[in-house]
Amino acid sequence: MFDNVRRIFFDSGMVLCYPKSGEWFYPLKYKEYCKEKRLPEKSFRQNINYQKACYHLGNIKTIKSEDEEYEVFREFYKILFHTIKGKDNRELIELCANACVFDYEKYEFYDDVKESIKRLKYKYDLGIISDAWPSLFNVYRHNDMYKHFEPFIISSMYGCTKQEYDLFRFGLANVAEHPEDILFVDDSYENCMRAAKLGMNVIVLNRNKYYRSRKNILHVSNMEELEKVVGI
Repeated sequence: MFDNVRRIFFDSGMVLCYPKSGEWFYPLKYKEYCKEKRLPEKSFRQNINYQKACYHLGNIKTIKSEDEEYEVFREFYKILFHTIKGKDNRELIELCANACVFDYEKYEFYDDVKESIKRLKYKYDLGIISDAWPSLFNVYRHNDMYKHFEPFIISSMYGCTKQEYDLFRFGLANVAEHPEDILFVDDSYENCMRAAKLGMNVIVLNRNKYYRSRKNILHVSNMEELEKVVGI
């Protein structure tokens, strides 16, 4: 099925790694703080603030360094904790911003990823196309994974996302292969559809099997299934 494929582009989050806390914007340090101070992790008011914080974050397209990322997330947590009793303070805002940016152990790679990537690397060139921020580079370096992926395309470095198609175009511009020679793997059905419209082969890797009913795109549930499909 994929005999012509020479390169595999992977999404990162929920395909190769996931947040240890179980939530992207509530790091373990935050949960520990709430437990120590006997504060609820969430509230109705905080949920409203969360929507405002995410809207603010979504409007900042370009972030090219970890220092810039830190300042953006410091503002994110200011908005998130505004007027929230016990949380609207500099200590927690900076604790969360630091954990979100400079904790390179904040994500865990799935158990099947590291060895599978090594095997895939023997047959294919590999790359990353991810809607993420600069700290992701160092997460991969810290876990000795960065060396496997070239190019490593992160949305905030280019000021666009996969939703706008342009991030895929930047990925394609950084490789020698034509779209039909590339396989794109993402947990998002919609992102895979966008990549397919640009001519790439696509597979949804969804570990929860959420999109199994959508038959127009091949689905796998783990890296072992992916390896079998591509002939490893």
